[in-house]
Amino acid sequence: MQRKAKSVALCAVLVALTILFGAIPYAFLIPVLLAAVTTDFKTSLVLSSCFGVISLIYALMGGSVVALAFVANPWIPIVGRLLVGPAARGAYMLADRAIKKEGKFKSVFPRSIGAAVGSIVNTAIVVSLLVLFAPNVGLEDVTVIVYVPVMLISGAIELAINVLCVPTIALAVDKVRARNGG
Repeated sequence: MQRKAKSVALCAVLVALTILFGAIPYAFLIPVLLAAVTTDFKTSLVLSSCFGVISLIYALMGGSVVALAFVANPWIPIVGRLLVGPAARGAYMLADRAIKKEGKFKSVFPRSIGAAVGSIVNTAIVVSLLVLFAPNVGLEDVTVIVYVPVMLISGAIELAINVLCVPTIALAVDKVRARNGG
């Protein structure tokens, strides 16, 4: 029972961080990826779902081309983000199993792989859905199609930040868990 309460509390903290990180450019995805490399599949799926809903809420407040496309097609930010956490979790687990020797490399590399895969999946799915289902949604003369290079550059920046930050934060989370018994 105590373990389940800790899991629910951690999930709630990660959802709150997702809300807060939504206001920080390129950091929005960090809590989702952190869940993927420090918790379980179910929690990463819950965080991915929350990430999609929070993305839609932020789109309702924003005025960018992507925000307008999300408002016009509210299912895109939600459906487009469902696989992010599970894909990152799967990549993390595969990389973790592939490395046999214990050490710093084993504790960092699988988390970097999980963060990279989650970030790439997020960008690939969301940009693809926007191009397929909202290509002409736009703001003045800038449509989704015209905005694709900006989205891809932003995705690359986000990828670099996630690969650098997620493993570092995950290691800190692991140390806190070890001190607190789980």
